[in-house]
Amino acid sequence: MAADLKTRRSLLPSAARTATTTSPVQKDASQQFLRVYLNVTAASGTGGLKVLVRGYDLTSGLPAAMNAGGAGVTGIGLYVFELMPNGTVAGLPPGIIECVGRILPCVWDVQVFAGDATSYTYSLGCEVFPPG
Repeated sequence: MAADLKTRRSLLPSAARTATTTSPVQKDASQQFLRVYLNVTAASGTGGLKVLVRGYDLTSGLPAAMNAGGAGVTGIGLYVFELMPNGTVAGLPPGIIECVGRILPCVWDVQVFAGDATSYTYSLGCEVFPPG
């Protein structure tokens, strides 16, 4: 019953980036919740980064965004994005940028959208877990 456990993954190692970057595609048939950690260690302060969780259509293979990415991140720090069935923005603690009420798609990735071509150094990790 390994699918019933929380799983932690490294999606993108720490590196300086100047363009939109997408994690490898992930597959989770029975997991429903996702928590993504964006750890920014160097920031230009312009353009900003948005974290988009994308699900893939079985027929066309095309991705579709499951969230809006929150406010653009422009400073250093650890930022959290959540996708869970009963997600809400009310009363989010500091550091959680976005929490949306969606179930994790079976096939998904995370795209870090760069608002301009300035440099940000960051890593991207996540936790996936079943309900309950």
